[in-house]
Amino acid sequence: MNSITSRDNPRIREYVQLSSQKKARIRAGLFVLEGVKLLEEAFFSGIEIESVYITPECLESGKSQLAVLEQLGEKVFLITGAAASRLFQSKTPQGVCAVCRIPEHRPDFDKMGRYLGLWDLQDPGNVGTMLRTADALGFDGVILSRDCCDLYNLKTVRAAMGALFRMPLLVTDMQAFVTEYRDKLTFYASVVDADAPGITSIRFPAGSVMMIGNEGNGLSAEQVALCGNRVTIPMTGRAESFNAAMAATILMWEMCRRS
Repeated sequence: MNSITSRDNPRIREYVQLSSQKKARIRAGLFVLEGVKLLEEAFFSGIEIESVYITPECLESGKSQLAVLEQLGEKVFLITGAAASRLFQSKTPQGVCAVCRIPEHRPDFDKMGRYLGLWDLQDPGNVGTMLRTADALGFDGVILSRDCCDLYNLKTVRAAMGALFRMPLLVTDMQAFVTEYRDKLTFYASVVDADAPGITSIRFPAGSVMMIGNEGNGLSAEQVALCGNRVTIPMTGRAESFNAAMAATILMWEMCRRS
């Protein structure tokens, strides 16, 4: 196993750049991850792993997945000293991180399945949680507007807990997408409006897309009109709305029950 000790090693500089700059990730087609569990998830999901960096402490502790490291062979580097201190962003790092290739796994809309649409979501934790929920509930894909937060931000990668490696994803001009597919797919705009049809009153046909709007502003009137169908979560308490990730979870669960 090769060792890296210098914080100025080209591989270390590449990792830091990929971890902090969206433009660098897009240009290289690469992203980074931290942690034993995420490394295993990526490997067993078929993600192409370019390089792995591991500390001696992690290697010796038994926390690392030795079978994975053995299969990656020369792609694994032992990092110590200044090199190690420059890589990790977690408050309590596990001592392993990796550079991976961004997968190309577009949803198959001919499948006429269940889909989640995210229009201008900004919080990486929310987006990651929604991806994780969509994966858990067996959704067939997630469509994201180009103004959503970066899918391969480290916070999003962590929050998705491996769903990012498995879920078919499309980042696109959402207005153009809805316009192109509204004769084929049925779009539902989630709104906070007591006059809108409640989620428990709707039967969702094959090829349904549940659209979630920006955390602060929701979907605009124009976006709702473009979707054509409104849906709300009936609330009897005093809270005015749900957190975006919580609302998406409820809506997706009901879509599964009422399809």
